Amino acid sequence: MALFHAAARAATTPNTHANSRGSFDVLDFYRFGGALIVAIEHFIIVYLPVSPATETRAQLVQPLMGFFFALSGFVIMHVYAERMRSLADFSDYMQKRLARIYPLHIATLALGMVWGLFATHPQWFTPDAIIPNILLVHAWNTTDHLSFDYPSWSVSAEFFVYLLFPVFLVAVNRAGVWGALLLPVLSIIPITWVFHVYGYRSWTLATYDFGCLRAVPSFLAGMAVYRLAAGPFSGLAVPGWVAHGLAVATVPMMLLGVPNVVMLGVFAALVFLLACAEPKRRGLFSTPLFRALANCSYGFYMLHAFVGLTMLHLVPKFLHLGDAWAFALVLPALIMTTVLSVLSYHYFEAPARRYFSALRLPPSHAVSGKRLVLSFRALIPFL
Repeated sequence: MALFHAAARAATTPNTHANSRGSFDVLDFYRFGGALIVAIEHFIIVYLPVSPATETRAQLVQPLMGFFFALSGFVIMHVYAERMRSLADFSDYMQKRLARIYPLHIATLALGMVWGLFATHPQWFTPDAIIPNILLVHAWNTTDHLSFDYPSWSVSAEFFVYLLFPVFLVAVNRAGVWGALLLPVLSIIPITWVFHVYGYRSWTLATYDFGCLRAVPSFLAGMAVYRLAAGPFSGLAVPGWVAHGLAVATVPMMLLGVPNVVMLGVFAALVFLLACAEPKRRGLFSTPLFRALANCSYGFYMLHAFVGLTMLHLVPKFLHLGDAWAFALVLPALIMTTVLSVLSYHYFEAPARRYFSALRLPPSHAVSGKRLVLSFRALIPFL
Protein backbone atom coordinates (compact mmCIF):
# COMPACT_ATOMS: atom_id res chain seq x y z
CA MET A 1 0.00 0.00 0.00
CA ALA A 2 2.99 2.31 -0.38
CA LEU A 3 1.22 4.32 -3.05
CA PHE A 4 -1.62 5.30 -0.74
CA HIS A 5 0.66 5.96 2.22
CA ALA A 6 2.66 8.35 0.06
CA ALA A 7 -0.51 10.13 -0.97
CA ALA A 8 -1.62 10.40 2.64
CA ARG A 9 1.70 11.83 3.86
CA ALA A 10 1.45 14.63 1.31
CA ALA A 11 -2.28 15.24 1.63
CA THR A 12 -3.50 18.57 0.36
CA THR A 13 -5.04 21.06 2.74
CA PRO A 14 -8.70 22.00 2.23
CA ASN A 15 -9.25 24.76 -0.30
CA THR A 16 -10.34 27.93 1.47
CA HIS A 17 -11.77 29.32 -1.78
CA ALA A 18 -14.78 27.00 -1.54
CA ASN A 19 -17.97 28.71 -0.42
CA SER A 20 -19.70 28.16 2.91
CA ARG A 21 -21.10 24.85 1.67
CA GLY A 22 -17.65 23.63 0.66
CA SER A 23 -18.45 23.72 -3.05
CA PHE A 24 -17.52 25.79 -6.09
CA ASP A 25 -20.82 26.99 -7.53
CA VAL A 26 -19.18 29.29 -10.09
CA LEU A 27 -17.07 26.48 -11.50
CA ASP A 28 -20.07 24.15 -11.50
CA PHE A 29 -22.12 26.55 -13.58
CA TYR A 30 -19.38 26.96 -16.15
CA ARG A 31 -19.54 23.23 -16.70
CA PHE A 32 -23.05 23.84 -18.05
CA GLY A 33 -21.84 26.80 -20.10
CA GLY A 34 -19.17 24.62 -21.67
CA ALA A 35 -21.67 21.88 -22.45
CA LEU A 36 -23.90 24.47 -24.14
CA ILE A 37 -21.06 25.57 -26.44
CA VAL A 38 -20.20 21.95 -27.26
CA ALA A 39 -23.83 21.28 -28.17
CA ILE A 40 -23.94 24.26 -30.52
CA GLU A 41 -20.71 23.11 -32.13
CA HIS A 42 -22.11 19.62 -32.70
CA PHE A 43 -25.37 20.98 -34.08
CA ILE A 44 -23.43 23.06 -36.60
CA ILE A 45 -21.10 20.25 -37.64
CA VAL A 46 -23.57 17.36 -37.74
CA TYR A 47 -27.02 18.75 -38.52
CA LEU A 48 -27.08 22.30 -39.83
CA PRO A 49 -26.71 22.99 -43.58
CA VAL A 50 -23.66 25.22 -43.32
CA SER A 51 -20.71 25.82 -45.62
CA PRO A 52 -17.50 23.80 -45.19
CA ALA A 53 -15.78 26.99 -44.00
CA THR A 54 -18.36 27.46 -41.23
CA GLU A 55 -18.07 23.83 -40.22
CA THR A 56 -14.29 24.15 -40.05
CA ARG A 57 -14.61 27.31 -37.96
CA ALA A 58 -16.97 25.59 -35.52
CA GLN A 59 -14.46 22.77 -35.03
CA LEU A 60 -11.97 25.29 -33.66
CA VAL A 61 -13.73 25.15 -30.28
CA GLN A 62 -12.61 21.56 -29.72
CA PRO A 63 -9.93 22.62 -27.18
CA LEU A 64 -12.87 23.43 -24.89
CA MET A 65 -12.74 19.79 -23.78
CA GLY A 66 -9.55 20.76 -21.96
CA PHE A 67 -11.66 22.93 -19.66
CA PHE A 68 -13.79 19.95 -18.66
CA PHE A 69 -10.76 17.78 -17.96
CA ALA A 70 -8.98 20.53 -15.98
CA LEU A 71 -12.14 21.23 -14.00
CA SER A 72 -12.46 17.52 -13.27
CA GLY A 73 -8.87 17.33 -12.01
CA PHE A 74 -9.49 20.35 -9.77
CA VAL A 75 -12.72 18.98 -8.28
CA ILE A 76 -11.37 15.46 -7.77
CA MET A 77 -8.43 16.96 -5.88
CA HIS A 78 -10.79 19.05 -3.76
CA VAL A 79 -12.95 16.08 -2.81
CA TYR A 80 -10.55 13.12 -2.70
CA ALA A 81 -6.97 14.34 -2.16
CA GLU A 82 -7.18 13.66 1.59
CA ARG A 83 -9.32 10.57 1.25
CA MET A 84 -6.96 8.44 -0.85
CA ARG A 85 -5.18 6.69 2.04
CA SER A 86 -5.82 3.01 1.30
CA LEU A 87 -7.01 0.60 -1.34
CA ALA A 88 -10.42 0.65 0.34
CA ASP A 89 -10.52 4.42 -0.19
CA PHE A 90 -9.68 3.92 -3.86
CA SER A 91 -12.46 1.37 -4.18
CA ASP A 92 -14.94 3.74 -2.53
CA TYR A 93 -13.78 6.59 -4.76
CA MET A 94 -14.21 4.55 -7.95
CA GLN A 95 -17.61 3.33 -6.81
CA LYS A 96 -18.79 6.90 -6.30
CA ARG A 97 -17.35 8.13 -9.61
CA LEU A 98 -18.96 5.27 -11.53
CA ALA A 99 -22.23 5.85 -9.70
CA ARG A 100 -22.17 9.36 -11.12
CA ILE A 101 -21.20 8.69 -14.74
CA TYR A 102 -22.16 5.11 -15.55
CA PRO A 103 -25.98 4.92 -15.22
CA LEU A 104 -26.61 7.73 -17.70
CA HIS A 105 -23.89 6.43 -19.99
CA ILE A 106 -25.55 3.01 -20.18
CA ALA A 107 -28.96 4.61 -20.64
CA THR A 108 -27.75 6.76 -23.55
CA LEU A 109 -25.91 3.77 -25.03
CA ALA A 110 -29.18 1.83 -25.06
CA LEU A 111 -30.93 4.86 -26.51
CA GLY A 112 -28.22 5.13 -29.15
CA MET A 113 -28.87 1.58 -30.31
CA VAL A 114 -32.42 2.63 -31.14
CA TRP A 115 -31.55 6.08 -32.44
CA GLY A 116 -29.07 4.51 -34.84
CA LEU A 117 -32.00 3.44 -37.00
CA PHE A 118 -32.62 7.10 -37.83
CA ALA A 119 -29.06 8.42 -37.71
CA THR A 120 -27.48 10.74 -40.23
CA HIS A 121 -24.15 8.98 -39.57
CA PRO A 122 -24.92 5.23 -39.53
CA GLN A 123 -21.20 4.41 -39.29
CA TRP A 124 -21.35 5.57 -35.66
CA PHE A 125 -23.84 2.84 -34.76
CA THR A 126 -22.08 -0.49 -35.32
CA PRO A 127 -22.26 -3.67 -33.18
CA ASP A 128 -18.47 -3.91 -32.78
CA ALA A 129 -18.50 -0.76 -30.62
CA ILE A 130 -21.06 -2.04 -28.09
CA ILE A 131 -18.63 -3.90 -25.79
CA PRO A 132 -16.05 -1.07 -25.68
CA ASN A 133 -18.88 1.33 -24.78
CA ILE A 134 -20.16 -0.95 -22.02
CA LEU A 135 -16.64 -1.22 -20.60
CA LEU A 136 -16.09 2.55 -20.92
CA VAL A 137 -12.96 2.05 -23.02
CA HIS A 138 -14.25 3.42 -26.33
CA ALA A 139 -11.79 6.34 -26.15
CA TRP A 140 -8.85 3.97 -25.63
CA ASN A 141 -8.33 3.23 -29.34
CA THR A 142 -10.56 0.14 -29.10
CA THR A 143 -12.75 1.32 -31.99
CA ASP A 144 -12.00 3.09 -35.26
CA HIS A 145 -14.85 5.60 -35.08
CA LEU A 146 -17.06 7.61 -32.75
CA SER A 147 -19.92 5.44 -31.59
CA PHE A 148 -23.53 5.65 -30.38
CA ASP A 149 -23.77 8.68 -28.08
CA TYR A 150 -20.71 10.18 -29.73
CA PRO A 151 -19.94 12.83 -27.04
CA SER A 152 -19.46 9.99 -24.54
CA TRP A 153 -15.88 9.46 -25.72
CA SER A 154 -14.94 12.07 -23.13
CA VAL A 155 -16.67 10.02 -20.40
CA SER A 156 -14.40 7.13 -21.36
CA ALA A 157 -11.44 9.52 -21.14
CA GLU A 158 -12.61 10.66 -17.69
CA PHE A 159 -12.80 7.04 -16.59
CA PHE A 160 -9.19 6.61 -17.68
CA VAL A 161 -7.89 9.51 -15.58
CA TYR A 162 -10.11 8.48 -12.66
CA LEU A 163 -8.30 5.14 -12.60
CA LEU A 164 -4.91 6.87 -12.64
CA PHE A 165 -5.78 9.49 -10.03
CA PRO A 166 -3.80 7.82 -7.17
CA VAL A 167 -0.71 7.79 -9.39
CA PHE A 168 -1.23 11.40 -10.39
CA LEU A 169 -1.84 12.36 -6.76
CA VAL A 170 1.51 10.99 -5.62
CA ALA A 171 3.28 12.65 -8.55
CA VAL A 172 1.63 16.03 -7.90
CA ASN A 173 2.33 15.91 -4.18
CA ARG A 174 5.96 14.87 -4.58
CA ALA A 175 6.57 17.49 -7.26
CA GLY A 176 5.58 20.26 -4.86
CA VAL A 177 3.26 23.19 -5.39
CA TRP A 178 5.25 24.80 -8.18
CA GLY A 179 6.83 21.66 -9.60
CA ALA A 180 3.36 20.20 -10.15
CA LEU A 181 2.81 22.82 -12.84
CA LEU A 182 5.51 21.12 -14.91
CA LEU A 183 3.76 17.73 -14.88
CA PRO A 184 1.15 18.62 -17.53
CA VAL A 185 3.92 19.95 -19.78
CA LEU A 186 6.08 16.88 -19.25
CA SER A 187 3.13 14.57 -19.94
CA ILE A 188 2.65 16.18 -23.35
CA ILE A 189 6.09 14.99 -24.53
CA PRO A 190 5.43 11.21 -24.52
CA ILE A 191 1.85 11.70 -25.69
CA THR A 192 3.00 13.75 -28.67
CA TRP A 193 5.68 11.14 -29.43
CA VAL A 194 3.17 8.26 -29.38
CA PHE A 195 0.77 10.04 -31.71
CA HIS A 196 3.59 10.97 -34.08
CA VAL A 197 5.19 7.51 -34.19
CA TYR A 198 1.89 5.74 -34.87
CA GLY A 199 0.71 8.29 -37.40
CA TYR A 200 -2.33 9.53 -35.51
CA ARG A 201 -3.76 13.02 -35.88
CA SER A 202 -2.88 15.68 -33.32
CA TRP A 203 -3.46 14.44 -29.78
CA THR A 204 -5.34 17.65 -29.00
CA LEU A 205 -8.09 16.47 -31.39
CA ALA A 206 -8.19 12.79 -30.38
CA THR A 207 -11.53 11.22 -29.46
CA TYR A 208 -11.96 7.48 -30.03
CA ASP A 209 -8.29 7.31 -31.12
CA PHE A 210 -6.66 7.55 -27.68
CA GLY A 211 -8.77 10.45 -26.48
CA CYS A 212 -8.02 9.02 -23.05
CA LEU A 213 -4.47 10.36 -23.39
CA ARG A 214 -5.80 13.74 -24.46
CA ALA A 215 -7.37 14.09 -21.01
CA VAL A 216 -4.14 13.52 -19.06
CA PRO A 217 -2.36 16.93 -19.39
CA SER A 218 -5.48 18.95 -18.61
CA PHE A 219 -6.49 16.70 -15.71
CA LEU A 220 -2.98 17.07 -14.25
CA ALA A 221 -3.19 20.82 -14.80
CA GLY A 222 -6.44 20.94 -12.86
CA MET A 223 -4.81 19.05 -10.00
CA ALA A 224 -1.80 21.36 -10.07
CA VAL A 225 -3.79 24.59 -9.99
CA TYR A 226 -5.78 23.19 -7.09
CA ARG A 227 -2.54 22.93 -5.15
CA LEU A 228 -1.88 26.59 -5.95
CA ALA A 229 -5.39 27.66 -4.92
CA ALA A 230 -5.18 25.62 -1.71
CA GLY A 231 -1.63 26.70 -0.88
CA PRO A 232 0.20 29.95 -1.63
CA PHE A 233 -2.88 31.61 -3.15
CA SER A 234 -5.44 30.43 -0.61
CA GLY A 235 -6.10 34.04 0.38
CA LEU A 236 -6.28 35.43 -3.14
CA ALA A 237 -9.62 37.00 -4.06
CA VAL A 238 -9.88 37.41 -7.83
CA PRO A 239 -12.40 40.04 -8.99
CA GLY A 240 -15.34 38.41 -10.70
CA TRP A 241 -14.96 40.52 -13.83
CA VAL A 242 -11.44 39.16 -14.36
CA ALA A 243 -12.47 35.50 -14.15
CA HIS A 244 -15.71 35.87 -16.09
CA GLY A 245 -14.02 38.13 -18.62
CA LEU A 246 -11.44 35.46 -19.41
CA ALA A 247 -14.18 32.84 -19.62
CA VAL A 248 -16.00 34.86 -22.27
CA ALA A 249 -12.75 35.66 -24.08
CA THR A 250 -11.87 31.98 -24.56
CA VAL A 251 -14.54 31.61 -27.26
CA PRO A 252 -13.17 34.25 -29.65
CA MET A 253 -9.65 33.08 -28.79
CA MET A 254 -10.48 29.59 -30.05
CA LEU A 255 -12.36 30.88 -33.10
CA LEU A 256 -9.40 33.10 -34.00
CA GLY A 257 -7.17 30.04 -34.07
CA VAL A 258 -5.09 30.31 -30.92
CA PRO A 259 -3.08 27.04 -30.86
CA ASN A 260 -4.81 24.18 -29.08
CA VAL A 261 -1.97 23.58 -26.62
CA VAL A 262 -2.01 27.25 -25.63
CA MET A 263 -5.77 27.08 -25.07
CA LEU A 264 -5.32 24.12 -22.74
CA GLY A 265 -3.08 26.32 -20.59
CA VAL A 266 -5.63 29.12 -20.76
CA PHE A 267 -8.38 26.80 -19.56
CA ALA A 268 -6.26 25.60 -16.64
CA ALA A 269 -5.68 29.26 -15.69
CA LEU A 270 -9.41 29.88 -16.07
CA VAL A 271 -10.24 27.11 -13.60
CA PHE A 272 -7.81 28.69 -11.12
CA LEU A 273 -9.27 32.18 -11.55
CA LEU A 274 -12.89 31.02 -11.33
CA ALA A 275 -12.09 29.12 -8.13
CA CYS A 276 -10.42 32.19 -6.64
CA ALA A 277 -13.44 34.28 -7.64
CA GLU A 278 -15.85 32.05 -5.70
CA PRO A 279 -17.82 34.28 -3.30
CA LYS A 280 -17.87 33.20 0.32
CA ARG A 281 -21.55 33.97 0.64
CA ARG A 282 -24.33 32.66 -1.51
CA GLY A 283 -24.58 34.71 -4.68
CA LEU A 284 -26.08 34.52 -8.15
CA PHE A 285 -24.44 31.19 -8.98
CA SER A 286 -25.84 29.65 -5.79
CA THR A 287 -29.47 30.45 -6.63
CA PRO A 288 -31.81 27.53 -7.44
CA LEU A 289 -31.84 28.30 -11.18
CA PHE A 290 -28.07 28.33 -11.56
CA ARG A 291 -27.66 25.28 -9.31
CA ALA A 292 -30.22 23.41 -11.42
CA LEU A 293 -28.32 24.27 -14.59
CA ALA A 294 -25.03 23.25 -13.01
CA ASN A 295 -26.45 19.94 -11.81
CA CYS A 296 -27.90 19.08 -15.21
CA SER A 297 -24.69 19.79 -17.15
CA TYR A 298 -23.72 16.12 -17.46
CA GLY A 299 -27.19 15.19 -18.66
CA PHE A 300 -27.16 18.10 -21.10
CA TYR A 301 -23.84 16.94 -22.51
CA MET A 302 -24.99 13.34 -22.88
CA LEU A 303 -28.47 14.05 -24.26
CA HIS A 304 -27.92 16.90 -26.70
CA ALA A 305 -26.95 14.61 -29.58
CA PHE A 306 -30.29 12.78 -29.41
CA VAL A 307 -32.27 16.00 -29.20
CA GLY A 308 -30.26 17.41 -32.10
CA LEU A 309 -31.03 14.36 -34.22
CA THR A 310 -34.73 14.64 -33.41
CA MET A 311 -35.23 18.39 -33.64
CA LEU A 312 -32.79 19.29 -36.41
CA HIS A 313 -33.05 16.22 -38.65
CA LEU A 314 -36.13 14.08 -38.03
CA VAL A 315 -38.66 16.87 -37.41
CA PRO A 316 -37.75 18.90 -40.55
CA LYS A 317 -37.71 15.69 -42.57
CA PHE A 318 -41.08 14.50 -41.23
CA LEU A 319 -42.73 17.91 -41.71
CA HIS A 320 -41.09 18.45 -45.12
CA LEU A 321 -39.50 21.70 -43.97
CA GLY A 322 -36.71 23.44 -45.86
CA ASP A 323 -33.12 23.52 -44.65
CA ALA A 324 -33.56 27.01 -43.25
CA TRP A 325 -35.96 25.66 -40.62
CA ALA A 326 -33.12 23.77 -38.99
CA PHE A 327 -31.61 27.08 -37.88
CA ALA A 328 -34.93 28.17 -36.36
CA LEU A 329 -35.08 24.94 -34.37
CA VAL A 330 -31.66 25.31 -32.73
CA LEU A 331 -32.92 27.38 -29.78
CA PRO A 332 -35.91 25.08 -29.13
CA ALA A 333 -33.51 22.12 -29.30
CA LEU A 334 -31.25 23.69 -26.68
CA ILE A 335 -34.22 24.48 -24.44
CA MET A 336 -35.58 20.94 -24.82
CA THR A 337 -32.17 19.50 -24.00
CA THR A 338 -32.03 21.63 -20.86
CA VAL A 339 -35.50 20.54 -19.73
CA LEU A 340 -34.76 16.87 -20.38
CA SER A 341 -31.42 17.08 -18.58
CA VAL A 342 -33.01 18.69 -15.51
CA LEU A 343 -35.59 15.90 -15.43
CA SER A 344 -32.86 13.32 -15.98
CA TYR A 345 -30.86 14.65 -13.05
CA HIS A 346 -33.75 14.68 -10.59
CA TYR A 347 -35.55 11.50 -11.58
CA PHE A 348 -32.76 9.27 -12.88
CA GLU A 349 -29.16 10.41 -12.30
CA ALA A 350 -29.44 11.51 -8.67
CA PRO A 351 -31.49 8.47 -7.52
CA ALA A 352 -29.18 6.10 -9.43
CA ARG A 353 -26.14 7.80 -7.94
CA ARG A 354 -27.49 7.45 -4.41
CA TYR A 355 -28.38 3.80 -4.96
CA PHE A 356 -25.07 2.69 -6.46
CA SER A 357 -23.02 4.81 -4.05
CA ALA A 358 -24.71 3.09 -1.12
CA LEU A 359 -24.11 -0.45 -2.37
CA ARG A 360 -21.76 -2.44 -0.19
CA LEU A 361 -19.04 -4.09 -2.23
CA PRO A 362 -17.56 -7.44 -1.16
CA PRO A 363 -14.22 -7.13 0.67
CA SER A 364 -12.43 -9.18 -1.98
CA HIS A 365 -10.87 -6.02 -3.41
CA ALA A 366 -8.28 -6.09 -0.63
CA VAL A 367 -6.73 -9.25 -2.09
CA SER A 368 -5.58 -7.46 -5.23
CA GLY A 369 -4.07 -4.51 -3.40
CA LYS A 370 -0.45 -5.67 -3.65
CA ARG A 371 -0.80 -6.32 -7.37
CA LEU A 372 -2.33 -2.88 -7.89
CA VAL A 373 0.53 -1.14 -6.10
CA LEU A 374 3.08 -3.14 -8.08
CA SER A 375 1.35 -2.04 -11.25
CA PHE A 376 1.55 1.58 -10.15
CA ARG A 377 5.26 1.12 -9.36
CA ALA A 378 5.78 -0.07 -12.91
CA LEU A 379 4.08 3.07 -14.21
CA ILE A 380 6.03 5.48 -11.98
CA PRO A 381 9.33 3.91 -10.83
CA PHE A 382 9.97 6.50 -8.10
CA LEU A 383 6.89 5.56 -6.08
